[in-house]
Amino acid sequence: MNKSLTPSVGRLSRRAACAVSLLALLAGCGESKPVGTIGYVSGFGGMVAADEPRAVLAARDILSAGGTAADAAVVAYFTMAVTQPSTASLGGGGVCVVYDKDKKRAEVVDFMAPPSAAVSMSRNPSAVPGNVRGFYALHAFYGKFRWEQLLSGPEYMARSGIPVSRAFAADVARAAPLLAADPAARQVFLPGGRPLAEGQNFQQYDLAALLGRLRRGAGEFYSGPLARDLVQAVAQAGGSLTIDDLRDFRPLMRDGIQVEIGSETAIFPPPPAVAGGVGATIAAEVADRWGSAAADEKPHLLAEAAARAFSDRSRWMLPHGWPNDQAGNLGSKELADKLMAGYNPAKHQPVEAAKPTDAIPAASLAVMDSYGNAVACNVTTYGLFGNGRMAPGTGMMLAAVPGLSSGPGSVGPVVVVNLPTREVRFVAAASGGVTSPTALVQTMMGNLVDKMPLEAAVAQPRVHHSGAPDFVFVENGERAFDPAPLASRGHEVKAVAIPSRVQALACGSGSPDFKKCSVSSDPRGYGLGVIVGKD
Repeated sequence: MNKSLTPSVGRLSRRAACAVSLLALLAGCGESKPVGTIGYVSGFGGMVAADEPRAVLAARDILSAGGTAADAAVVAYFTMAVTQPSTASLGGGGVCVVYDKDKKRAEVVDFMAPPSAAVSMSRNPSAVPGNVRGFYALHAFYGKFRWEQLLSGPEYMARSGIPVSRAFAADVARAAPLLAADPAARQVFLPGGRPLAEGQNFQQYDLAALLGRLRRGAGEFYSGPLARDLVQAVAQAGGSLTIDDLRDFRPLMRDGIQVEIGSETAIFPPPPAVAGGVGATIAAEVADRWGSAAADEKPHLLAEAAARAFSDRSRWMLPHGWPNDQAGNLGSKELADKLMAGYNPAKHQPVEAAKPTDAIPAASLAVMDSYGNAVACNVTTYGLFGNGRMAPGTGMMLAAVPGLSSGPGSVGPVVVVNLPTREVRFVAAASGGVTSPTALVQTMMGNLVDKMPLEAAVAQPRVHHSGAPDFVFVENGERAFDPAPLASRGHEVKAVAIPSRVQALACGSGSPDFKKCSVSSDPRGYGLGVIVGKD
């Protein structure tokens, strides 16, 4: 059951003078600061990092008001659905890893968007929307504030308009030919025939109306009049969606894949979060070797482990990213030892692997609250603006179909916990398709094992190997990687722009505070990271 706010905050939601924005709702119109009011939490109030700055600021306000990490994640996601629908549309799916300190429980909320049953009958096939029910489930199990209040701010942003960010303007420009082919998308994102530009006011009336209906709960989205309206709108856009698809979709509450890294436990989501399965395999492969490896060996170790993990992926992954019955041992020491058998610290060993075709676009967020709970999430539309079609009258972009109109969704956040002390050590999510799990593991090992400051661990030059083609890709440009240690070991090295972006939080031992905890948003992107109460 959803938990209500205190009565004083409940009364605020009915005051018209305070209903214009999330900030006004939580500010309390000048009243004292009970729970639910910005500034309620004194001292350390938690941390949040995400790909989109306004989503971070909205989540910051929720944490400051005493909300949980789940509350903040809900606000951050629905804000991104407004400010960055290119990757965070309501039509997509995703996954979250949650750690609840009081319940001593780590859990995965899996709401990956499966293909519609009607996909073969559609000229523009689409996936079943999973994000709405996924974040509703996250809130139902781990939220504290009222659902309708959490969605008020995003609804107001969509209706009143927001300035287009630099990142979103770049997405629109890149996808302009795709968007121009769809009448509804063209009207919203290419007004007057020109792509939205940075700083331009961006209003989404249909999306605001949809969010207004969602404030009553997620049920109507999946059954009832709204569901019927959605199916009709998707059919009008040429997509594939049925009433049965919506009614039958359920988020899964699952155990994560646990990998021991020294005294800490890393929790990854299992497939169909493809990067979760690959990331867990890489982490297990390097866990016992990373600390003792010389500095010039670590890039080689990461590349060899990644190549083997991607080679093994064909054993357990179906073309659309869903697993077969061989995925039960991911992250295990037995599998890691088998894959790394014969590893040579001084020489590259090629592997047999299929060339990956993972969809690159995704959005990431990581949250920790003042109580020590954490949430890390990825969402994806399996393509920039999904399949390029908007369901008319809804403002919702449709997700592409993994394995048919897109590659599998490489999503897979991680939460690292010291289970005996119930202390969260590291929280992160990454985007960037096939390069995301290697970037995540490289950042995690740099911070946890090498004791690099979090900002340095996130910013360090990246290394990636997909198994096929048999190249080590290293970062070029401002963070150029020295290829000599890899070339001397027999690798063929290619310097490229690596698309991974990591959003991360970290805390040392003891109760979280300003000294022990840090946050970092990847400097390669346009995101933001904040510590609540510090600024």
